[in-house]
Amino acid sequence: MRASLFVLLFAVGCDSKAVASDPPSMAPRPEEKSKEYESCGASMHCAGDLRCFANTCRRSARSTVGDYFAAVGAAARTRGDLETSIAAYASALGHYDSEKIVLPPDVDCAYGGALAAAKTNRDHAELGARVLHRCILAVPVGSWLRDKALAELATLSDSGLDPLLVGAQKTGDLYLTKGPAQPATDKLTVSVTADPQPAKSFPLITTKLAEPDFRNALVTCWDQHQAATKKTVLSSVIAFKSSYIAPEYEDEPGRYVLKFDPPIALAPGPESTADACVRQIVSPAIESLKLREGFTTKLTITVK
Repeated sequence: MRASLFVLLFAVGCDSKAVASDPPSMAPRPEEKSKEYESCGASMHCAGDLRCFANTCRRSARSTVGDYFAAVGAAARTRGDLETSIAAYASALGHYDSEKIVLPPDVDCAYGGALAAAKTNRDHAELGARVLHRCILAVPVGSWLRDKALAELATLSDSGLDPLLVGAQKTGDLYLTKGPAQPATDKLTVSVTADPQPAKSFPLITTKLAEPDFRNALVTCWDQHQAATKKTVLSSVIAFKSSYIAPEYEDEPGRYVLKFDPPIALAPGPESTADACVRQIVSPAIESLKLREGFTTKLTITVK
């Protein structure tokens, strides 16, 4: 009787489908699985169709041509060719769209980084802020992509990025709303280069333009240019020639005459106004030196 009862209890307590070789299940429950760019030990730890690559859950649906153009963009950015980089990333986005494959965040994040690196072009900076915000919204907290995107957004602070806009849960239309940080004018530098450089006259020119009155006047040109264009660098090129004129009579000394080339043709606007401002200051300053050397040169005056 006792033996029969033992056999009955044993039968009730065991799973009839189990075998001795079956290991306990190690697969996580669906709600515990890692999302894209979260860590994993095997593909079974990743949610949906994601696969585990280098201990990170990644999607396997990729556009080979799109990824090729992303690689071209990365290489171009490394060598400093930002316009080529931006164009290549834009092509990558286009191929993903045409192949109807969802754009991977790593490509989008890299595109935003290239745009931010080209922030001297305000349109690139504005679009870069938007793309980097889109990147942050697409990747998990703690991922290297998010950290890198935040670091690249930080470079846009001097272009007028409002950080509060990056805290929104959806992308906006404008991000550079604070206006670029304007350098203190006492920290501006005025530099002068010449091509070719007149041997005797060049030191006289640089010394003259470094005098407080002329420096302050050039800073005023920069201030007006910065207010109109939001650019922090003003550069102007002035080409001129110093020629010796022989005397009409033997008992009279010869003289040197300066002839300035007309300004480079610029469309009416802030750039042409700034160029005219610099010329109005520099040309009379050079003429006042009464240079005694023949030469032809292009003088570049930069305030930044």
